[in-house]
Amino acid sequence: MASTGIDTTSLLTILGVIAAVWAIVPPTSRLSFRLSLSWFDWIVVLGVLLTVHALIFEDVLRALRLYPVVGPWKWGFDKNGLLYLLFLGLTLYVWWRSRKTRLHPANLALFERLAMTLLHARKYEDLGVLLEQHLPAAFEIANSRGWRGQIISMVRPPGPPLPTFEFVEGRLLARATPRLPRLVAIQQKVRARLVDALTPKDSASLRAKSLIKLLLSSRQLVGYLALAHPHLCLSVMTQATRLVDDFQDNFFDSLLRNESSIFYAELKNSQNLDVGHRLQILPENRLISFYLKDVQVAASLGVYRSLGESMLSMIDTDDDLSQSLNGPMRTYGDVEVYRCPIYCGVHFFRMMVLEGLHQQTSDHLWLHYVPHFVDHILARARSSTPDDENSEFATRFSYLLYQLVKVTTDWIEQAERVTEAGDVLTHESVDGRHAYIAFEACRALGPVMQDILQSEKVTDRLKDELFEAILRTLGRIEAVPRLVPLANAIASSLVRPHRFKASEGYVQELGSRYSAMDYHLRKAECRLKRAIDAELAE
Repeated sequence: MASTGIDTTSLLTILGVIAAVWAIVPPTSRLSFRLSLSWFDWIVVLGVLLTVHALIFEDVLRALRLYPVVGPWKWGFDKNGLLYLLFLGLTLYVWWRSRKTRLHPANLALFERLAMTLLHARKYEDLGVLLEQHLPAAFEIANSRGWRGQIISMVRPPGPPLPTFEFVEGRLLARATPRLPRLVAIQQKVRARLVDALTPKDSASLRAKSLIKLLLSSRQLVGYLALAHPHLCLSVMTQATRLVDDFQDNFFDSLLRNESSIFYAELKNSQNLDVGHRLQILPENRLISFYLKDVQVAASLGVYRSLGESMLSMIDTDDDLSQSLNGPMRTYGDVEVYRCPIYCGVHFFRMMVLEGLHQQTSDHLWLHYVPHFVDHILARARSSTPDDENSEFATRFSYLLYQLVKVTTDWIEQAERVTEAGDVLTHESVDGRHAYIAFEACRALGPVMQDILQSEKVTDRLKDELFEAILRTLGRIEAVPRLVPLANAIASSLVRPHRFKASEGYVQELGSRYSAMDYHLRKAECRLKRAIDAELAE
């Protein structure tokens, strides 16, 4: 019987469908899929394709005696049915793998070439999409030891013993280290050489670390990621700061300099009071939750430095910002504060330190940036005019000074809520229920008030208002017996701002301001008066 030929119609149809689907898949999706393929995936795909072609070209393979003898078809199956099941299985496998696109170490070289090309071409949008999908996997590769690392850990010989010392005739001398037995010394030498042989000179881990450092050291790229992919930055923040020192600094600087960033949006949505002046940390505010849900995260990453230095830099160098903050209040206190980088930064510090108080951390979270903020604000503030005395806040800078003092007194007053009757509070105590941060806030209050009271750029009306706020805080904490040590700390800090004797003119200024206060405030705060008189008497 004459042969009917090889029917490749079904194969051509399937290949046409695959080509059409592949053509409409976005390039980034195709690339992500390519980067995630492992050797096992290639074996599965090629195995199915070879099986399909073997079925199509069965007659040729039988003529060449290369086709295995397979039993008769069962259950109604034929060649076309098997082809359909094979392609269906391959389609399902590819779909499942496309849902789990993950950078594979074997494709790290391709990922590196592509990422560096996009970086140098300044195609940050394409690079951001690529990193969104594969940066966490790149960190896993950078931190993984693999089978080599595990073997090296087991084989590595113990380090040399630490030297011991003894006193001989009043002199401290090192004892001679005993020599190892010959067989032990030979064994350790062999193990050391084996470790050296197993240690890869260009491993995937080292290559991934090098690539991550190059990418995240780009200030422009980090600035783009902070705005377009902020949650990606948060997900790798802990690992990234270990490899790139200024990653978090650049991240916050970009957030602070763009009003559309999540930093402003989340702070605006963080106004719900929980207990006292403590603010709720809402799960949807992912940046705030990341740092403050457990405030030790903020402490370990040093977020106060990243944010504080960026705020100081903006105050010093941004002339447009300084001009705006030297302008009149108008709608600043109601609307524009949540578009102001300095106010929002102070608000973040307020939340962070309050969380430190309530979570009973022994880290002051560098609330001492507050005196620096005051110094830089006063340096950039305009000189006061006689008309300024008619306004409670003549400029937006003056409103920020008020907020800084108010925030500091809030931290002090919160000591009442984190302690209970009978607690003995001291500055050094950091165990149990303590108010370590409140004592640190007392220390910051003195330098703040010294700069404000001695500045000619602050109106007398605002100076009196700020001093009155401090006296009211003193009155509240003195009414609670266990908080008396805090009252003493405030009086001491005001009289000696930097824990050494202040100028006589400043102390006299304190005394005159105190004498001009309301009678009830002066009567309640004789503690401060005694401290002022004692300082003047010296």
